[in-house]
Amino acid sequence: MSILRRSLAGAAAVAAAGVVTVLNPTPALASTPPSCSDVRQIGTTRVLKVGGMEAASVKQYYGCGYNYAYIYVWEQYRNTHSKWDLHVHVVNHSDSGSDYGMGTANNTTRKELWGAPANTAAHCTHVTGYLNSVGGSTSKVC
Repeated sequence: MSILRRSLAGAAAVAAAGVVTVLNPTPALASTPPSCSDVRQIGTTRVLKVGGMEAASVKQYYGCGYNYAYIYVWEQYRNTHSKWDLHVHVVNHSDSGSDYGMGTANNTTRKELWGAPANTAAHCTHVTGYLNSVGGSTSKVC
């Protein structure tokens, strides 16, 4: 009887651990831009879908007095494609005619790309990013 109880207790512990893993997955954390090691995400994350597949995340970060554009290419996309183009930039809502903090990598296998520091922290901004021709924007942050 004690062997059965131990087996059931062990199975219950494994099942509980599996539920915790499903409910609390560890999020992928971005690296930091080369010019600032202390950044935090601001605004929402935009997920780009290519052919129904979740393929990339676009985010805006703030740190060291600047805003940063960021894009991350998801593993399932990287595993099924040989090369891709990435582009990110910060949009300043008080000067919508210009892009700031741009970053571009063409015909690449990079999994992430940071834009240059954008001197837009005093303004309302969002980030727009592209994986090949599929683009999307984060929420406006003031």
